[in-house]
Amino acid sequence: MAPFRPEEVTLPSRFLCKTAHLVAIVTVLFDVEAVVGNLQIASSDPLFDTRKQQITGLCYAAIGCFAVDYVSLFLGISMFFPAVMSLNILAHFVGTILVVLFYTDNWSFDSFVAFFAVFNVLPMLLEVFTLVFVTRFSFLKY
Repeated sequence: MAPFRPEEVTLPSRFLCKTAHLVAIVTVLFDVEAVVGNLQIASSDPLFDTRKQQITGLCYAAIGCFAVDYVSLFLGISMFFPAVMSLNILAHFVGTILVVLFYTDNWSFDSFVAFFAVFNVLPMLLEVFTLVFVTRFSFLKY
């Protein structure tokens, strides 16, 4: 049996890590009342509604980042850049674990903001920069 090419291993793992991270974010979105309630904020407090709106907005922004990531994945833009693939897999794997821990262990709101910035925005920007590199500055033209 011949050994696998790197793309045969990294593409499925990238898709699975990205999808698991998306499921974790959607879980937080659908249970935002309990998440905000676990932040030790009374439901009558005005901060409760503010935090609820902020978490909901971050979840929708994360879903937008996932949309860009999935389009990039299905277009195969970064498939031949092993460093980009590895960073994307690592970011979404660690992001999944930390979002699940945020959901279950009642971490602070600021940690969720940091998770969003590091594990959603940075991989999306990496994909966008890879797209720009391939289409504008590379000899690898479609």
